[in-house]
Parts: sequence; C-alpha cells; structure tokens
Amino acid sequence: MSDRILVAEDNEALRVGIVGALEDAGYVVTAAPNGMEALKALESEAAHVVVTDIKLGDVSGVEILRKAKEINSETEVILMTAYATLETALQALRLGAFDYIQKPFDVEHLKHCVSTALRVRKMQGELDFFKKAQYRLEMVDGAPVAENPVMKAVLAIVQKVAPTPATVLITGETGTGKEVVAGLIHFHSQRREQSLVKVNCAALHENLLESELFGHERGAFTGADRLRIGRFEQADKGTIFLDEIADMSPATQSKVLRVMQEHEFERLGSSGKTVKVDVRVVAATNKDLRKEVQEGRFRQDLYFRLNVVNLHIPPVRERPEDVLPLARHFLNRYASDFKKKVDGFAPEAIQKMRRYAWPGNVRELQNAIERAVLLCEGPLISPSDLTLENAQPGGEGTLVHETLKLEELERKAIERALRQTRGVQKEAADLLGVTPRVLNYKIQVLRIEWKAYRNP
Repeated sequence: MSDRILVAEDNEALRVGIVGALEDAGYVVTAAPNGMEALKALESEAAHVVVTDIKLGDVSGVEILRKAKEINSETEVILMTAYATLETALQALRLGAFDYIQKPFDVEHLKHCVSTALRVRKMQGELDFFKKAQYRLEMVDGAPVAENPVMKAVLAIVQKVAPTPATVLITGETGTGKEVVAGLIHFHSQRREQSLVKVNCAALHENLLESELFGHERGAFTGADRLRIGRFEQADKGTIFLDEIADMSPATQSKVLRVMQEHEFERLGSSGKTVKVDVRVVAATNKDLRKEVQEGRFRQDLYFRLNVVNLHIPPVRERPEDVLPLARHFLNRYASDFKKKVDGFAPEAIQKMRRYAWPGNVRELQNAIERAVLLCEGPLISPSDLTLENAQPGGEGTLVHETLKLEELERKAIERALRQTRGVQKEAADLLGVTPRVLNYKIQVLRIEWKAYRNP
C-alpha cells in the first residue's frame, strides 16, 4: 500500500496542482474542496499526512488538525496559509502540526515536507519501542551482554532471519527479553524505516483486542463515536509484534490467520469493506504453543503460520555467563541516568548475583541494578545495595545454590584430570569422558588456570 495523503484546499487550481504533484511522487491522494469534505474523508479512511489550508470557510484547518489527531495521533498535519506570522507558526506547532507553509510556495518544498513527515511518522514507532525496551543487546549498542553460547546462537539466527520476510515466533519465560529480540528483528530488517507496532494480547479483553488489532467504524458498538485505525493498519509496510499471543481468543486467532494468509481484514462494524495491508508478524509467548494446540486452546493452522522460525530465549538461570555483563551494562546506564559515580561491584556483590536464581530473569536483574545504583553511597555496589526479593535466607536462591555445588564438583574433577595428565587437555578430556571442545569450554566458564598444571 502507498502512503495516503489528504489535501484540503478550496482553491481549485492550487488543489489540482498539489494533488497532481503528490500523485506523481507515488502517493495515494484524496482531495477535499472544503473543510466538511475533509472531515468526512478523515472519518471514512485514514490518512498518513494531511495537507490543509488554514482558511477554508466552513471549517478551519485548525479544526481539521484537531480532528485528524483525535482519530489517529500519529497522523501528521501540514498547514498552508497566505498570512503566515510568528504567532500563526507558534499556534500551529502548539496544536500538533508537523509544519506550516506560507503561500505561494514551491511544490518541491511541499513534497519535501510531506516526505519528511512520513519518514518521522514511520520511525516513531521504532523510536518509542527502543525507549521502552527492557534491555539492549550487543547488536544495538555494543553492550557485551551475550556471553552464553546459546544466547549467541539466538543472536546469530536473528541476524540471518531479520533481512527476510519470514514470520518469527519467540518463546521464553517472562522477562527474558522476547520484546527486545522482536525489536532487533525489525531493526535489522528491510522494514526498519517503517513502523514497529506492539500489541500485548494478554492485556485486553477479547472485544477490545479485536478493536485494537483491526480498528472499528464509527457506530460499530456503543461508545464507538469515531473511526479507529487498528494496529495492523498502523503497521502497514512495517512489523507488528503480537506479545503473549497464546492468550488470544479462538475468534481473534482466526482473524489474525486471515490477515497473514490474505493480507486483508475488515474493521469492526464495516459493511464488507476490506483493508489491505503488508505486515510482517513477529509473535511471542511464555507458554508451550504445541501443548496449547493439543489441548484445543490454540489453532493448529495459526501455530504453523507463526512457527516458521522459532527463537527460544533461555532464562537467566541457564545463562549464568551473562549475569555480570548484563549487570555492568545496567550499572553504566543508570549511573549515567542518575549522574552518580559508581564504578562497579564489590566482589561480595558479584558473588551474591552469581548465586541468585533470578526468577524474574533480565527484567528482575535490571530492576535490582537500578535500585542498587540509587542506594549505593560509594564507588562500588555492595551486597547490601542489592535487594533481591526472592532470595532465600542468606541471600542465595535455592536452585542456583545447588548449581554452585555442582560447579564445584565439576571444577574439582577437571582440576584433578589436568593434574594427572600434566595439563594435556586431550588426555584430560579422555579421562573425564568428554570431548576436548567441551572440556575447553568448561575450563573457560569455570576460569581454571589449566596452564598451571603443565610440566615445568
């Protein structure tokens, strides 16, 4: 679908000229000869950008601006006026206009304003997403937060899949970073200059979710006093992220399946008029969708449509190598945000973080570091600064405390094998019944100084 422009101008010659220039530039243009026609056009079909004269006689351009923003706050409005003053410009900007142009103007200048407004509008969803993101991975800002081999493998798949049009299903526990991985897929895709639209399917009742996804016509139900543009329509040419998709009702699932198969849908209350969209779908869930299908709660055909590429994000307890890099990443961020000089963690604080199970995953880790930076009164975060709500007495999570004992056993076994083989890793691996590659990995993870066991 092309970008849709509404032009409201009562001067016929100027209106025809503007419409022709914008159509030549590849836009779909609707022309309104007066303000009332412009308001009707806004209510019948969404516009990405509105170009309107301020003085239209029956309805002012300011009223059209207000109406456009009321219907869809993401619509950008460019005002035209023959009586431009500083006061006019300030009023237009205060009301939310993207720009204003003084008549007479060069049509190339208007085309530039329209293209700039569209670019800003389409990037806003992506910018909002990254402002709200729970954490950023190394592909976004260089933070070394993926030391775990499984997580590195996930990021490698993201790099391969992102430039393709493939649908992606992201699975994992709450707080592991599924939303951010979805953002990375969009950020590295060919749609990155278009909108990234996020919908939490678990946060809305079934009827509200349908309206949120597909929009509704005026009068579709009690309280529907104006046209609403749905999230699929907002995501046209971009990406829609359906979070917690397992909580979607069967009726809504069938409508989502139709959009994915036929690239079209109908707004609620529509009399058969379809809206065509080109949207990439990225979905996420913390549930086992295969089990949901088996138990009849999720459509099998939709599951197959979604599960073209599956990315499973491991919980933090399964990626202990990432705890300290993530903690340092968050420390740097919040030390900068709060303008505090906090250089790092005391050794006891590092030990406390490593022994904790992090049931809330990365989200809990982020919150813990934010609190610690606020509470910290010295250059290093101490154990007392780390408030771990789910910790057992003594500050240690039960599961990870048990894991530490296992790691200690592994360490002793590896050190004994290295001692017996005088540091020859291949022979030590044979003694332990593992491959040299696995042994080398364990040596790195456990930080064993294997060279100390070599013959002098």
